Parts: sequence; structure tokens; C-alpha cells
Amino acid sequence: MEEAPWPSGHDGPAAGQRLAAELARTVVHAEKRLGRTLDRRELARRLNVSASSLYAYLNGTTLPGAAVLDALLAALGVDGPEAGRLATLRDEADAARRLRPGTVRGRPRRSSPTAAVPRQLPLTHPVFVGRDAELARLEEAAGRSEEPTAGRAVVAVVEGTAGVGKTTLALHWAHRSQARFPDGQLYVNLRGFGDKTVMDPGEALHGFLQALGVTPAAIPADTAVASGLLRTLLAGRRVLLVLDNARSTEQVRPLLPTAPGSVAVVTSRIRLDGLVVREGARRIALDVLPRYAARTLLEQQMGAGRPALEPRETDELVDLCARLPLALSVAAARTAAGPDGSVGAMVRELRRARAPLDLFGVQDADVDLRTVFHGSYTLLPAPAARLFRLLGCHPGPEFDATACAGLIGAAEPPVTLLDTLTAAHLVRQHTPGRYALHDLLRLYCAELLDTGPPRERREGTERLLCHYLDTARLADRHLEPWRPAADGAPQATAAQPPIGDHAAASGWFEAELSSLQAVIAHAATTAGLEPYAWQLADACAVHLRRSGRRAQRAAVHALARDAAGRAGDRAAHATATRRHADALSRLHRAREALDLLSESLRTCRELGDEEGVREVRLSLVRVYDSGGDPRRALPHARLALAMAERTGDPLALADGLTAVAQQWERLGEHTVALGHARRALDLYTGLGHLDGQAGILIGMGRAEQGLGRPTAAIGHYEVSLDLDRALGDRFREAHALEHLGDAHAELGRGGDARALWEEALALFEELHHPDSAPVQAKLHAQRGAAYPPEPASSQHSP
Repeated sequence: MEEAPWPSGHDGPAAGQRLAAELARTVVHAEKRLGRTLDRRELARRLNVSASSLYAYLNGTTLPGAAVLDALLAALGVDGPEAGRLATLRDEADAARRLRPGTVRGRPRRSSPTAAVPRQLPLTHPVFVGRDAELARLEEAAGRSEEPTAGRAVVAVVEGTAGVGKTTLALHWAHRSQARFPDGQLYVNLRGFGDKTVMDPGEALHGFLQALGVTPAAIPADTAVASGLLRTLLAGRRVLLVLDNARSTEQVRPLLPTAPGSVAVVTSRIRLDGLVVREGARRIALDVLPRYAARTLLEQQMGAGRPALEPRETDELVDLCARLPLALSVAAARTAAGPDGSVGAMVRELRRARAPLDLFGVQDADVDLRTVFHGSYTLLPAPAARLFRLLGCHPGPEFDATACAGLIGAAEPPVTLLDTLTAAHLVRQHTPGRYALHDLLRLYCAELLDTGPPRERREGTERLLCHYLDTARLADRHLEPWRPAADGAPQATAAQPPIGDHAAASGWFEAELSSLQAVIAHAATTAGLEPYAWQLADACAVHLRRSGRRAQRAAVHALARDAAGRAGDRAAHATATRRHADALSRLHRAREALDLLSESLRTCRELGDEEGVREVRLSLVRVYDSGGDPRRALPHARLALAMAERTGDPLALADGLTAVAQQWERLGEHTVALGHARRALDLYTGLGHLDGQAGILIGMGRAEQGLGRPTAAIGHYEVSLDLDRALGDRFREAHALEHLGDAHAELGRGGDARALWEEALALFEELHHPDSAPVQAKLHAQRGAAYPPEPASSQHSP
């Protein structure tokens, strides 16, 4: 239903005007958020409606269909509770537009005075939160059965993992919708999961037919005949059927109504694709609760007073329960039963527990988390069950199919096995190709590993670490293709993601960064796996530096350093110590960095590692340079250059020349600096070393400015800026923009300078970098200066 004009003689227009007013406000808010006026014709085109129809929706003369409203809200960026509220308002307006109760599409409702009217809905939990959008989708689906063109019953399938609240949602909606099903409500628990025997469709049919007034003796023994009788009895009636806890499509299909007016709501832990494909069922997938709703659930079950007294502990309990409604309810009940009802006591108990799932166990098996999870796990085929167990080895928050290939040692990504797990709602595909499972399911996976073959966890973990190390090295190689590879260039395999260029490499690091940090931390603290920690940290170093993740960079190299120390590998410890110092210098923790570099320098000398000594010298240059002390930096730069000249290595020579050039420039010896810089640029260009070229060009630009040649400086800065953007080096991009602004200001181009400084400031602030302060000072100073206005054509476009 795309649009529905208001019939005369009904109170629909008033309800429609309320919806129109809300939609108009929503459009205004979206325009404020986007900072521009929305093009109504473009918006209409995206909704696949005419512009006049869109205006009719917004002025209240026409009620938008549910699908059109969903598309409009998505285009405006409205989701969550607000989208659910607007959808509910639309449904209320739709209900007001429809004919009054007592008629069906203008005809008297068929009913038999002697027909049984079943009222089978069981009691549901009084606390219900956070499912506004899902309720709206159920309302919208049920509304189809009442449309004049409806030619069939409506089927909705509520799917989701164990304990996510499928039955609660279905029953909550069913109870509040009883009035629209005056001919009765049928309910059956199909026992699809758990220790009890799965219910046969014939048994469920027997119960339904009896509830509809058929004597037991008259109920056909044949399931197909009984199913036909059920459909016959439901024809012409408006009955709601709740088919709870279904195992399969085959179990549900004989129980479905076919005639218009009736609605079947099915709940299942398994994705019932057959009902969607053949019966056209509306799929409603449930995820764990949003954070605000999870907290509200605890507050309503405990009473608001206790969470208000312990807000931090309550937030932590929400995390420990993985926002899973069943876990939250069990935790709330357990907390309330404690001697003082303390949330903090429950949190501490969960933190200390060796088997946290024990604390979510209760006497009733249907609400015991471990039992509930086990009911889903036992139905998996053996290969999928093995993958699910091994996911307990993965410490990261999410993963892709290639990581799963690493886990199980497969030659290709196990897409079919992952589809089996997602169909069972044990794993969630939250974005295309990216999967996750909540923390309580991860605990269950770990328990399965602990009770399985002793070597399964260790071997799975090593395979996973190998996968991440091989892939990280492959990606790192594409970030710096000019760097010599000690063991040859890494080769991609079918079990790895397709990484063939710089963009793909950066994208992989961005997607996997949380997992990489987690596996580095795990390897660093696991005996025998420590080398993976420092090798992975090395492979991640370039991406962390270029993306400006200063704190994460320091944390990763600190883990690598600790791991090398525990493993007793002095060479690896010296390298990790130097890398950690480099990271700390970017955090302006110079004293700590210098102490670490002294330690690294001493170790390298004791090991006879000349290359390590040279690298430490360059790191010392960076630390003193960041502290504004070029006189102490220059001797180390000269020593690094002298060592490179002895070996003749062109990359080492270029790095040494760069270090010397930068310090001469800092000391005001701009001509000397330019001489060294030009030699470095020639070497970097010959090596195809884009990173080196970008860095030395900034130094050359500063030297040119120091010599009073801002136009020449702009040329260097612009080339560096292009290279920085191509490399994804956001920190140096910000500096290039700042220096470009300086040069334009020197030439009297105030507008250009301001635009460039503002762009640089935005980048520095996004990186949370203290170098934003000097840029802010320049902008403030410029506002106080009297730059003459410039023609619009000369303004720099950021």
C-alpha cells in the first residue's frame, strides 16, 4: 500500500495530521543535522514515489504506506526508538482510517454463536522494553491481513539466538492485539529446542482443533487431513496463532492458516527460510537489546532505586550479561535475592567466577543459560559444531570468513559452515562478510573447548595467530612496497582476504584492528606464543602510525616488549623497546621514551647489532625533535648518517640525510638543510619510497619558507599533501595542511590560509592530537588581524 487517501466521515484525518506534523519536524531535524536543505524531488525519487505524493505525506492529506514510511525514515537517517514511534503513529492513523469494529471491509463479520472462541495465550512477563521497531514491524505485517486486497493469511517469523526474547516479543504483541482477533487466539509451544521431545505437528493440530470445538473423536488421525480441517475452520474468522519455539519449517507448515484475516506468529532460534520463500513470511530478526533498553530492563526488574545507587556497577552488569534479555532477567533475580541486593556484589561474583555461566544457572532448565545454549549447539552438524567451538579461541569482537578458515585449517573460507551457524542464530552477520557472537555465547564456546580434546584449543589458537600474522604481513607489504622483505614478498592464498593494493590493505587493517589488538594481547600472555605478539606488532606498526592511533600504537608495542622480555629474546626485546619509545614520543612522553632508547641502544651494542644501533639513533632524533631540542638531536642524526655512509645502503642513507636536514632546518641553517634534503629526495625517488618523499618535502618546504620563498614552499607542500593522502598518513596530512596555510598567509592570502588551517585543525582534533593548539592559535590571531577581503575565486576549497 503506497498511499491511502482519507475517506470521508472518519477521524483518520486528525490522526494523519499528527503523523504529518511529526514527519515535518523530522525533516527539519535532518536538515539541521546535515547542514543543508533536502531536495524534495530527489527524496521522492529515492522513495520511488512522485513529488506530489511526498508533499501529500508531509502535509497530511495522504497516509504513507508502511514500506514508504520505512524508506523515508531510512533516507532521513532515523532509526531505533524514534523510527518505531513514528511507525506506531502511522499504524494508529491507519487504524483510525479503517472501518469501525463490527464490520470487515464493509460487510458484517462472520461468526457462529456456537463456535468455540479459544483464548490460549499464556501469561507473559510484565516487563517489556526496547523492541519498538520490532513491534512496529509485527503491526505492519498484521495490518496486511486487514487490507481490502488481502487474499491470504499473514505469517510472521520472529527469529533470534537463544534467550534474546522471541517469545516475550510475540506474546507481548499478541496480548495487546487481542481485540483485532475476536475469533480467538491459539498458542502452542512446539518444543523445538531442549531436552523434551520435539512436538509432532499432529499433536499441535489435535490441540488446536479441540480448542476450536472439534470433539477428539472427530479429529482426523492423518496430519494432512487434520491440517485441512484447521484451515477450513479458520476460514472467515480472524484468529491469531502463536507457534512458539519451532524447530523447522516442516513442523510449522501444517499449522498455518491460509484465509485472509488470520495471522500466524512463529518464533524460532533457526532461520526458517522455507517459510519466507514459499509462504512469504515476514522475517523479524531479534538482536540483543540496545544498551539503554538493557539498563531499563534491569531497573524495572530490580526497582529503579538500586541501579540509581550503583550506576557504574549497573552498566558493567549490562556488559557482563551481553545485553541478552534472559541473562539480564536471571541476573536481576539473583541480585534481588542476595542479602543486600547489591549490583556490585553480583558484578564482582561474575568477574571472579571461573565459570561465569554457572551464575546464570537456575533450577528451571528453560531459563538456565547453559542449557538453553546447549539446545541450539546439539543440533549442529559436526563440522559446524567444530567451528563454533573453535570460535572460543578468537579473542576479538568480530571476525570474517578467512579468520574462520585459519581457525579450522581450511584451504578456503568456510562460508557454508558460517551460514549454518547464522541460520541457527549462534553467530550474527552484522555487516556483509563480518560476523560476531555475544560474550555469553563466547564463554559457552570456551567451555565446550575446555571439555573437548586437550589439543583442540592450542592448535586452533596457533592456526588463528598464523592466519593473522600472514595476512598482516601481506597487508603491510602493500602499505610499504618499497621496503625490502627479509623472507621475500608474502604471497596471498585462497584462505586470505583479497589484498592486492594499498586501499585493500588499509581497509583490512581498519576492519581487523580490534581483533589484532586482542590476539596480540592473548599471544603476549600465553607461554610459547609470545613471538606472535612482537611479530604482529611489527606488521601493524605502519598502519597504526599513519592512521594516527597514538595510544593504540603505544599499547601494542608495550605488549610486544613485555612478550619479548618473557620469552627471553633480547634482539626482539630491543626492537620492541625502540618501537615503544617511538610511540611514546608521539604521545609527548619524552622522558620515558629516552629511558627506553638508552636501554635499547645498550642491548644493540651488546648484541653487535649495528643496524639496530642506527635505528635507535634515528629514534633519538625523533624524540629530541618532538621536544624542540635540535641541538641534541643533530649529533644523533649525524651518527646515523655516518653509519649509513659506511654501509652504502641507499634507504639508510636517505633516512640519515633526512634526519640531518630536518635538524639543520630547525636550527635556521636553511641552505644547508636544503642541500641534504635534495640528496635524500633523489634517493627516495629512486627507491620509489613515497613515505620518505612526503616527509622530506615538508622539510624542504619549511627550508624554502625560512629563505623567504613561500611560493616554492607551497609547491613542496602540495606534493607532500597528495602523497600523504594517497598513503593515508593523516598526521602528516594535517601538518602539510598547516604549513600550506602558513605559506599562503605569508603571501597575504588570508582566505586560503584560514581554509587550510581549519582543515588541518579538524584532522588534529579528530586524532585528539595536541598539535591542534598551535593551529587554533593561528586562527584566533587571524581573526584579530585585518586581512583585506579577497575575491571568491581565490579562496581555497578544503
